[in-house]
Amino acid sequence: MNATLSKKLRFSDVVYAIGSTPKAVRLWLQRGLVEIHTPKPEGGGWTEYSFRDIAILSLVRSLVNFGVDVPTASKIANTIMGDHFFPQVNHLKNPDEVSVGVLPMVWVNRRLYLYRDGDDWRMELVALWEGAPGREPAPVCISIDVESVIRTAFERANESVNDGVDGDDAE
Repeated sequence: MNATLSKKLRFSDVVYAIGSTPKAVRLWLQRGLVEIHTPKPEGGGWTEYSFRDIAILSLVRSLVNFGVDVPTASKIANTIMGDHFFPQVNHLKNPDEVSVGVLPMVWVNRRLYLYRDGDDWRMELVALWEGAPGREPAPVCISIDVESVIRTAFERANESVNDGVDGDDAE
């Protein structure tokens, strides 16, 4: 994928990228159920979404598929894409020169385990080359391949933006 982190996408591209419906995504955003990082334009107009927004929305969609409520899924997704795990990715000096592939790449060969601890959700990042976590996972946990979720959404976004043209050939 040749897009950079500074590239912006339309709502329809975002919806297609995350494999959801326009109605669901619009509901999430209008009601403030999902926090994204692209502000609404001053004085109205169309919102253009970043690839970081797509990453967050795709993770929310995956978590909702596991039965997590949307506001909780948003908090988890923002933690995943925030400074908690890979802060260096969110503070790049020249995002217009950095490929969007950097966002999923930091998650290669890692899994994120999510489990309930009373009323709270706990997250544990596991490097697959190190083996299983140092403790037994909770009896019920969600295991997310963050890299795969984000990469799939980015590939679909690229496909939507380029109307099916191979990303290597598109401008």
